[in-house]
Amino acid sequence: MRNNPQPRPTSAANSCFDARSYWETRLQEYPGLCGVGNTCLGRSYIQWLYKVRRAVFLRLLASLRTDFRAARVFDVGAGTGFYLELWKQVGVSSVAGCDLTEIAVARLRSILPWARILRLDIGETLPSSERGCYDIVSAFDVLFHIVEDKLYERAVRNLCSLLRPGGLLLFSDLLPRNGALRAEHLTFRPLEEVTALLGRTGFEVVGRVPMFVVMEEPLDSTSQWYHFLWKLMTYPVKRSELAGFLIGGMLYPLELILTNVCEESSSTEIVICYKRHEEAIPR
Repeated sequence: MRNNPQPRPTSAANSCFDARSYWETRLQEYPGLCGVGNTCLGRSYIQWLYKVRRAVFLRLLASLRTDFRAARVFDVGAGTGFYLELWKQVGVSSVAGCDLTEIAVARLRSILPWARILRLDIGETLPSSERGCYDIVSAFDVLFHIVEDKLYERAVRNLCSLLRPGGLLLFSDLLPRNGALRAEHLTFRPLEEVTALLGRTGFEVVGRVPMFVVMEEPLDSTSQWYHFLWKLMTYPVKRSELAGFLIGGMLYPLELILTNVCEESSSTEIVICYKRHEEAIPR
């Protein structure tokens, strides 16, 4: 039995949070995909979640009808290297990435020698050598872990700075419609607020697609039944790896269908943006 509950987001403000220390400790304790997922759901279920992420990511890239072979890609918050490897699979020209933790950077440099890995906090000052160098920047499950609003705004400006004009930004987030949701190590900011910030920074948002519909907690849903069904479904998942494997396997094909037909979800979505050709706001 596992007993490692994650704090549920609320509307309360965050106290001072040391992100680097938090993630160094967490990745030491939980190496691999479990360390960057909701640990109370267990390794087996989390592996199914990453199968969904892979399928949705590749489907999205196919829908963009773009030849990625000449693209230079930078992945923010590379963590385990999951998306670095997917970008390589797509066949892009070059792949670079960053993480704020020493443990992740050391591991990535060891297992992915073909990728250039930087130790970098995207909410801090960006090296001038990285500005305007990339055709694509990805930031999956990263931005909502920046709990301080000023650092979040700087991170978005840095994402814009990394890209050449016309470059593509893909990031995943949960964007609530009814106010921010906050916990110790994460903040989900409202859709309107994030969209406005992206526009001010120099991005044009062209779309959103669901990353999950039923396999992650529906934090943005106002339906009590939806929340009840989530708790009922995850009760055995949180207590048994076998249950996590079986339930995840049953939900996986349904999730692939729902993420393909639904236009939005009450859980994680992928936001698709392009950097406008005119100058972004001063950095």
